[in-house]
Amino acid sequence: MNFNCVFPTCNYKANNIEEKEFLTHLKDKHHSDMINISKKENIPIEMAEMMTVSNSKVFINS
Repeated sequence: MNFNCVFPTCNYKANNIEEKEFLTHLKDKHHSDMINISKKENIPIEMAEMMTVSNSKVFINS
């Protein structure tokens, strides 16, 4: 899959990686952001991660 991180301060982009690799990026670089989203939206951190992964997926039409 192709990912483009949705956080404005991040320029992470990667093509042809597994979702778990992008999840590692989120946990390493955006852990505090994930906690803030979780608290703000009153959702589990896993759900915040899932939503961020989904919003960061880039689909390329060929």
